[in-house]
Amino acid sequence: MITTVYLIRHSVRFNSKRIIKNNSSQSKILLNEKICLSVEGEKRAEILCNEKELQNIDAVYASNCVRTLQTAKYLIERQNIGVTIDDRFDERKSGKPNDHIYKDWWVRQFTDENFKTEGGESQKEVVARFSEAFYEMLNQNKGKRVAIFSHGYAIFFFLMTWCKFEYLGEKDSVKLTYNGKDIFNKKISAPEVFKLLFDDDKLASIDCLEFEDLPYMDALSW
Repeated sequence: MITTVYLIRHSVRFNSKRIIKNNSSQSKILLNEKICLSVEGEKRAEILCNEKELQNIDAVYASNCVRTLQTAKYLIERQNIGVTIDDRFDERKSGKPNDHIYKDWWVRQFTDENFKTEGGESQKEVVARFSEAFYEMLNQNKGKRVAIFSHGYAIFFFLMTWCKFEYLGEKDSVKLTYNGKDIFNKKISAPEVFKLLFDDDKLASIDCLEFEDLPYMDALSW
């Protein structure tokens, strides 16, 4: 029995540098969850959810963040289905800024599964919660087509369960290899879609899908 799972990174988010002053007393985590899509991000989300590949979806899951639900809403409304919100699909908690301490922090978070800053999460911790939610979903949706709307680090960390990671020398530019085949070899875009096929509980294939009407765009473009 083949189950198809689409891991979808959210579309282009609103750039917080446009916020001149923030007088909110809410925590950094809550404020991050509220970051919405940019105007361009909304356009790209609608284009994505009209792609032929993403039709006839049986179940939709999304993280607890506004930008993932905003990306998913076009698919949800177009196909008239509900969505399950699960914060285990949330993005990695970044913790305190560490650029001045670890100049190689961006690469290190991929190459050292235990690396994290104060108040943040490690790759290992993200994979643990993401995997728990993922396999619960898989067990409940055997033989179906499922879309999970999540985040860049969380998705890539999870894919590294099966894939070999290689840094290509520039931030956001990476390679993922699965069974000797390059499935990703470029800069990370927004949105980004990975298609996973499972034969019962066993992974059969992973592919990164590309769409001509969604050329590369950084997640923070505005």
